[in-house]
Amino acid sequence: MKRPFSNTITVVLMAALAIYFLLPVWWVFIASTKLYGVAFSGNPLWFNGPTLFNFEYAFTQSSLLLWLANSLIESGAAGVIGAFVAAMAGFALGKYSFRGRHLLTLVIAIGLMIPSTAIAFPTFVLEQQLGLANTYQGVVFPSAVSAFGAYFMTIYAQETIPKDVLDAARLDGASEWKVFTSVALRYFRPALVTIFIIIFAGTWNNYLLPLFVLRDASLYMLPQGLASVLINGSTFPNLQYAIQLSGSAVTIALMIGLFLALEKYIEAGLGLGAVRG
Repeated sequence: MKRPFSNTITVVLMAALAIYFLLPVWWVFIASTKLYGVAFSGNPLWFNGPTLFNFEYAFTQSSLLLWLANSLIESGAAGVIGAFVAAMAGFALGKYSFRGRHLLTLVIAIGLMIPSTAIAFPTFVLEQQLGLANTYQGVVFPSAVSAFGAYFMTIYAQETIPKDVLDAARLDGASEWKVFTSVALRYFRPALVTIFIIIFAGTWNNYLLPLFVLRDASLYMLPQGLASVLINGSTFPNLQYAIQLSGSAVTIALMIGLFLALEKYIEAGLGLGAVRG
């Protein structure tokens, strides 16, 4: 008798949490279909004269499409580079024995506890000295470095890549690079997608680093571009509202779509690590 009651409590709590987190998302989508004049009247969680004016104005009369393209390029590049680098680090730390390996793994684990906001400004200072300020690379390269990705891949390599398979490839004359690219990466596929999504989302939502690094408005990412609309203000609040709400709705929809498209790979990567770890 206790189990059904506890299950009911769990379902109720999970439903309450889901509503709590999804309610703001629902409001953004509903508000983006309303004109400024009716946005704050009536039921805020339901349609009131739905229209696509906000989206039409934002995409034709602002730089929203450019900011969106910049975000896709920089987040995608950071995700691809970061996932590949994390796989190389995880393979080296998980399948090779060398002096300092445990210390290096410990340093990476400590890096997990350092918030990205704490190193945003030092990263900007270093990039100025390297000539990377106000460039795509200035956002992509730091964003591609993921302590979590390296640590996750290390555990994943230790638990999922059979040593016998690697030894067989070496006996066949494969170089260490060939062993990694032809053998290890096949086992890494689910984990690669998982790390790609994590880095992509982190770069997409990153506001502080692009704020320091990017000065040219043509290089702005979506969060920075939307913030500039709010900070600079407007004598026409209805147009400012259109850009803010439609931009927010688009970025949320894209992230949801990306997650749903790659959901099975993410579950496979996390699930396999959880079962074997």
